Amino acid sequence: MTKALRTRWLDVAIALTIFALALAVYNATLTPSLSYKSADGNELATVCYTLGLAHSTGYPLYTWLGKLFTFIPVGDVAHRVNLMSAVLGAAAVALLYLIMLTITNRRLPSAFTALFFAFSLTFWSQAVIAEVYTPNVFMLALTVWLLLRWQASHSSLGRSKIALRGLPNPRLGPGSGDPGRAKSAPPSLRRAACLLLAALTFGLSLGAHLSNLGFAPAFALYVLLVDWRVLKRPAVIAGALALFFLGCLQFLWLPYKASTLNDAFMLRNAPRTLESIYRYTLGAFPQFKFAFPLQAIPARIVLYLKLLCQNFGLVGIALGVYGMWEMLFRHTKKFYLFITMYLVHVFFFVQYRVFDLDVFFIPAHFIYVIFIGYGVYRLVEYVRVLSNNRGKLWRGAVNVGLAVLLCLPIAREVRANYERNDYSDETAINDFYQNAFEILPEGSVLLGRGGVFGHDMFYFRLVYDVRPDVLMPHLTNPRPSSKDVKGREIYTTMRLDSPQAGRGPWALPPGLVESDAWHIPVLMGQSDGAIPGGRGRDLVLYQVSAEPPELVVREAEPEYRIGQRLGGLELVGYDLDGEEVDRGGLLHLTFYWRVLRPEQALIATVLGDEPLEAHPVGLGNLSRYVQEFRPPRDAIIVEDYLLVVPSQTPVGWQTLKVGLQEPLRPGQGGQSNGEVLEIEEILVT
Repeated sequence: MTKALRTRWLDVAIALTIFALALAVYNATLTPSLSYKSADGNELATVCYTLGLAHSTGYPLYTWLGKLFTFIPVGDVAHRVNLMSAVLGAAAVALLYLIMLTITNRRLPSAFTALFFAFSLTFWSQAVIAEVYTPNVFMLALTVWLLLRWQASHSSLGRSKIALRGLPNPRLGPGSGDPGRAKSAPPSLRRAACLLLAALTFGLSLGAHLSNLGFAPAFALYVLLVDWRVLKRPAVIAGALALFFLGCLQFLWLPYKASTLNDAFMLRNAPRTLESIYRYTLGAFPQFKFAFPLQAIPARIVLYLKLLCQNFGLVGIALGVYGMWEMLFRHTKKFYLFITMYLVHVFFFVQYRVFDLDVFFIPAHFIYVIFIGYGVYRLVEYVRVLSNNRGKLWRGAVNVGLAVLLCLPIAREVRANYERNDYSDETAINDFYQNAFEILPEGSVLLGRGGVFGHDMFYFRLVYDVRPDVLMPHLTNPRPSSKDVKGREIYTTMRLDSPQAGRGPWALPPGLVESDAWHIPVLMGQSDGAIPGGRGRDLVLYQVSAEPPELVVREAEPEYRIGQRLGGLELVGYDLDGEEVDRGGLLHLTFYWRVLRPEQALIATVLGDEPLEAHPVGLGNLSRYVQEFRPPRDAIIVEDYLLVVPSQTPVGWQTLKVGLQEPLRPGQGGQSNGEVLEIEEILVT
């Protein structure tokens, strides 16, 4: 085996090691199934399995790749789509190593760059859920790597031409003018292969995220800087354009699958004609684009810099600026490629109005970390030059020291971001709906959020055909009417009598149930709002009833008497059906409360160290009940409901606790006020 071949295999081995390391960490923190960590993830997991049509901009490539991953016999379908994010995220990191190696020809800074990006906060967060961002970075990295390989083939061609003329090549040293070396020059088609493949990959990447189209000027500029004579080769230009448009043909999937849409908002621009295809893709979400006036741009740039600092720190930002400066003079063509990509992407998204803006900057972070890596590479080279005259032992010690030094920020990243990106215990949705479908009466109706956000419910029907007897009218008809539910018992996962129920494009139509109907909680799952820092999404199954619940009684005989005060409430006692429960199973709880003074806090239940749920006293019905029935002030409030025990709860005896929690505030989860009562020991099996 020649030295060049050994070097190539070593680089491949390092890239595979980086891939395996990143994948191992991603898999350890992977979301096991459905999750609310992504607004679109539950829909994407479902659409991949059914080969349907996702929300704008359609994401056909993502859908097809996700379908392939659904055949992997690991976990459920949602877990497999989550796994795609991890695998392609790790593959993108390995490609980043190869990209840096192509630029620097140094393994240590290249490996540092790849791992530094792999465990950055935002990229890692998207590698463990069903989302489009890590597959998109994989496609982007593959496109960039192919372009760099194309430039490398041109550099080889230039050296071969020098050899053919019998002239010495200063980069190859004496003897480089040997005419025999010219025989190894690749044919023109082979030289153009990487360029043609890059064009195809770029076209395909639009099916992972259409914003990649903004990188086209940077790619075109780079091609002209490397070889402007390509303009004289119409066959190459035509071939590249043909392959790019071949990749774009994937968007024919949109009209083909338009009939599968069940989202009222997306149906407004159902992609059946050329005009509607444009509105579904390039013209989608016009209210988000360029949404800020000129005077707001400085503040938006500051916001972006905060997000950049959140991922790489101030030292990382400084290294990136230094790397830009060094690359400008040492790899000018590559600098213009990356800086143009970077500026176009940042310019577009600083003016984009979305709640999850941080994830849209992931491609910009990918480009910026290349500048960081190049800055590290140049500093490492300066240190090595200084150590060259100090002997072999000294140089070895310097190399070991540099390796350890570069491992420190990576280890710090893993330590800082592991807990924040560890979603391996995210089972609340599955736990809730598995129990909800079990307790629903035969032939009943189940309502909830529609469209994109309804797939936490739709997933179980569309993927596993759970409880086909239960009617979900908004699954097939985004605007169901009261006639669709007439004569059936109605259950819902959202209060249809709240002001928020009728708001937004994904809301159910008004008048679906009687306006004076009661919403009685019968099942409560682990609430995100019960966890400090949660977003406040509650998992509650309500029975819609014309009759009020038995909410207030004059006297009560609870099975277990407590008689202890908790803030402005007195816990008179409670009933508990059984002291043993399976993980993922149900506890039947009945609390008896007496109001001593008005109390704004929420009642929260905790099992062991796991927050379960938080609700207002009276399960949200007390105000209306008092207004209509005027019970005596010293009456007892009865809360009777089923409580889901999370499937990640440790086996063994766990203490069931009840306490008070401050109400949710915008952008924050509920915060405990410190008052907690231990009421029962539960054996979790």
